[in-house]
Amino acid sequence: MCGRYVSVRSDEDLTEEFDAIDATNGDWEAPDYNVAPTKPVRAIVNRPLRDESGKAAATPTRQLRVVSWGLIPSWAKDRKTQGRMFNARVESVSTTNAFRRAYAKRRCLVPADGWYEWQAVDGRKQPMYMTPSDGHSIAFAGLYEFWGDQGQTITTCTIITAPAIGVLAEIHDRMPLVLPRAAWPRWLDPAVDDPADVLTAWDEAGGEHLELRPVAPLVNKVDNNGPELVLRAERQPEEQRLF
Repeated sequence: MCGRYVSVRSDEDLTEEFDAIDATNGDWEAPDYNVAPTKPVRAIVNRPLRDESGKAAATPTRQLRVVSWGLIPSWAKDRKTQGRMFNARVESVSTTNAFRRAYAKRRCLVPADGWYEWQAVDGRKQPMYMTPSDGHSIAFAGLYEFWGDQGQTITTCTIITAPAIGVLAEIHDRMPLVLPRAAWPRWLDPAVDDPADVLTAWDEAGGEHLELRPVAPLVNKVDNNGPELVLRAERQPEEQRLF
C-alpha cells in the first residue's frame, strides 16, 4: 500500500521538472513531510485549458493542480469512499468499477520526494522512508476524478500500487507504482485509453538507487509534520500504531 508520503518541493520546481503550468491557485500552502489520505496533494494532469467563457482548448496542457487524496467516483452518493480509495491495485485498476473510467481518461502523476512504509519485525512495526539516494523526485502513477454538483465540484485522486520487488519486498508486500520519466507522456495522454504497457515495475525499485531509511515513530501520528520525520533513526523496539 501507499498510505503516507513526502512532498516538499516547491511548485516552481515541480512545474519545471514536469514541464507543466502552475494551476495550484495558491492552494498548496507548505511542504508536507507526512502526506496522508484526505489531505490536499499536488498532481500533474493533462487537460485542455479553459478560457474565461469556459470554452475548452482544442489540445490538452500539462498542469500542476491541488487535489484531495482519496478518490470519490463520480457516481458516489457521498464522500464516504474517500478514506478507503486512496490506493488502486495495478492488477485490477482497469476493470474495477470505481477506477476504470478514470483509468481510461483521467490519469495523473503524483510527485513525491519519497514514501513511508511500516516493516513488521518480530510482531512490531518499524517506520521506513524510501527515497531516491541522489535526491531526485519521483512520480507515482495516479488517477483523478471529479465529484459533486456543478459549481461545487471537487477533484480527488488515488495512487496505484503494485507488488513490491527486490529489497522493498522485505519491508512490505506492496509499493506505489513509480513511473520512469520515459513513461510520463503516454500515461498522461488522454487519447490513450489503456496504457497497460507502462504499468510495469520501476527499474530502480529493487533498491539500487533508493535509500531505505529507518525513521522515528513520529511519523505514525498524522498531525506530526516537519523535516525531523525523515531523519535517520535507530530501529524502534516498541510496537507502534500507524494511525
